Amino acid sequence: MLIKNQKQQVKVNKESKSKCSLIMWFYLIWTGIIKLCMGHYKNLREKRRKWYKKIGKVYCPVLKEDVFFTSKGFHHLIYQSGKMRPIKEQMYKLGLLPLVIPVIKNAKKIYKYEKSFIKNLGKETEFWILREIVGRQKTLTKVILRKVGTGNITFFSVMKKKEKKM
Repeated sequence: MLIKNQKQQVKVNKESKSKCSLIMWFYLIWTGIIKLCMGHYKNLREKRRKWYKKIGKVYCPVLKEDVFFTSKGFHHLIYQSGKMRPIKEQMYKLGLLPLVIPVIKNAKKIYKYEKSFIKNLGKETEFWILREIVGRQKTLTKVILRKVGTGNITFFSVMKKKEKKM
């Protein structure tokens, strides 16, 4: 009986070792994928940040004013209400960033306008949403612009129009 148990124990040890090595293998692959994704994310973020800093301002014919691209606009793509957005959402917004200028330049009308008092800014704030089909894939893209108090109109956010579910 003792020998049988020892054989079973040896068999169990071999199975547990193979399970451990399999788990370790998946772990190494998973961490490699995460490192690859994080590398891609950081690369995209830095590439877009450099591109964004060079913009400065863009004239918007529908508003008949310049739209300024400030650090607050870029910050809002990465953070919301002081908390970092999920990486997937950041990549989504950073991916849409090249479509912002064509929307601003080609919008034919103001899709939505709102004026309200924002407590944490302590000022009257105006928001404009411009919407236009742009890009190679003909993407319906919304761009949110903002003016705090008597300041300049600035870029605030970008998103694709949500598709209707069938």
